[in-house]
Amino acid sequence: RRAAAAQGTSLYEEEEILLALIGGKDYNDDSKCKKKLEEYCQGLENASLKKKEIHEKLKDLCEVGKADTKCQALKTKVTKKCTDFKTQKLEQAVKNPSDDNCKENERQCLFLEG
Repeated sequence: RRAAAAQGTSLYEEEEILLALIGGKDYNDDSKCKKKLEEYCQGLENASLKKKEIHEKLKDLCEVGKADTKCQALKTKVTKKCTDFKTQKLEQAVKNPSDDNCKENERQCLFLEG
């Protein structure tokens, strides 16, 4: 996280990362994902958070029917992100490892580990 902050970027800029963090390992099962997102929304409601206090990428998540849509797209987005990272970055980095590769790819590796 420090590396992301040092680079001036946020780990939480991409919606699929946020949704995957909420859904956890259930991101690839639509019904479990939907349940996790609904639990998250219930938690926000119980915390009495105002819409402006919720991360910008998640503001519309708790609207009726949004959890279904988000979960259906999440599996595809995460799978694509993992495949692209593996073929475009990771395979090359393993062939020629360096400190720069680690710094550049740390955020994605942390995401993939989760």
